[in-house]
Amino acid sequence: MRRGVIIVSVMALFIIQAVIRFRSDINHDAAWYLYVADGLLHGKQLYTDFLEVNPPLGMWLTVPIVWLGSLTGLGSINANFGVLLALTVLTLLLVNRYLRLMRDVPDTARALLCVFIAAAILFMPALDFTEREHLMVLLFLPWPFLRLARLRGIRLGAVESVLVGAMAAAAIAIKPQSFLAPLGVELVLLLRYRNFHAVFAVENIAALVFVAFYGAVIAVFAPDFLGFMVDLGVKAYVPFMSYPNATIWLFSIRSILLVVFALLLWQRSDGPMADVTALLAAAAAGFILSYFIQYKGFSYQILPARIFAAMACAAAVSGIVARTPFVNWPSATKRLVGASAFVVAVDFGFQPQTYPNNDKFFDVAIARYAPDSRSIYIASTRVSHGFPFALNRDLVWASRLSAQWLAPYVASKWQGGTLPQDDIVARALDWTVSDLVTFRPDIVFIDESKEQFYVLGGHFDYEKFWSNDPRFATLWAGYERRASMNGFAVYTER
Repeated sequence: MRRGVIIVSVMALFIIQAVIRFRSDINHDAAWYLYVADGLLHGKQLYTDFLEVNPPLGMWLTVPIVWLGSLTGLGSINANFGVLLALTVLTLLLVNRYLRLMRDVPDTARALLCVFIAAAILFMPALDFTEREHLMVLLFLPWPFLRLARLRGIRLGAVESVLVGAMAAAAIAIKPQSFLAPLGVELVLLLRYRNFHAVFAVENIAALVFVAFYGAVIAVFAPDFLGFMVDLGVKAYVPFMSYPNATIWLFSIRSILLVVFALLLWQRSDGPMADVTALLAAAAAGFILSYFIQYKGFSYQILPARIFAAMACAAAVSGIVARTPFVNWPSATKRLVGASAFVVAVDFGFQPQTYPNNDKFFDVAIARYAPDSRSIYIASTRVSHGFPFALNRDLVWASRLSAQWLAPYVASKWQGGTLPQDDIVARALDWTVSDLVTFRPDIVFIDESKEQFYVLGGHFDYEKFWSNDPRFATLWAGYERRASMNGFAVYTER
């Protein structure tokens, strides 16, 4: 394929995605991280002013993005989109570089794979663009290609190797349960090249140093994460904030199928593209196992597996295309390519690219009952109810929690009457009432629906729970119920 065609194709993909992205809202989790990062820039403390169950790296990495948005006037959301697109460019350049350095990679195979990778990392995230897993893919992707280039005898500079190794370590540190992905890559390389000493290459040492440094920084600057938040997450978050078993498995099927197709195609491949296929499939398998370790069923958690599995199939097909004309492919290969192409096409075709706007009725309620609101409290187990709504409207989020993720745990221990002697229940009550007292929000939305997400039995009575704290009665006397909208009770100050 001509170089000009490749460049134009990739540029067209970037332009299309940029147009889509800057006309879209941002993912709810990313919006919460932007809100937290802005607070950290203004002197607030993680795990004190923001009670978050995830490790701190994702939020720390968001701080310079918010700073950049403020410095340039772009705003945090546009800055986030811009940084992710720039990181996508860097990732593609590095991948293309390592493929080019491996002289026996056919130009046609390299070109086809690079175009597909551009499409995959730009469009497969879809409405989860800027989600943590999207960032993980971009940071991790160059590393397996660098590792393969090194094992195939390519000499690489120390600075570049350190950068790529640190990027990969950062990707896994964002979600530590994803450690099986790099282990899978290294295992394949060991089996393929039988070079144990290569495990201790510069990029891997840099990755280990990064992880050690990151752990030390957590211990010094975020001790509460290790002190109580990990235990709280294990006991009260992970077991309750998840989808049913059927949903968890359903979301994994496409990725599993693509890994199977990639391995079957790998058997029909040879040369460097066979190695690329094996490495990408190994990474995908590791990310699939990571998804099941989390066992929550959130669609974005399978994103790295989906992308790496699709790229593994693309690598195999690219190698086959470069070596053999289509008319000479065995019928079995044609069927495998067709099946994997169909699964990837379904993945691309049924993923909306723009984030849905779920907050219109909140806007209506504020305009009608408290048009001068500067702060908001939404009692709901869903982060998407509060974000990006609060961020877009520059409202103070009157809670240290992104959502009431402790409510499902409380509901499993208490259905009314006297509260049980339970430290987590007591902490949930203190945190939520303290936030209401401290922030005294201008408007409060309370989810009263019979089908509240993640709650055992479907319903949790927030007001009844809060009434167990004597401070709540005094506070609530200053509020009046104004309406019921979309399953939410609306309260404003009297």
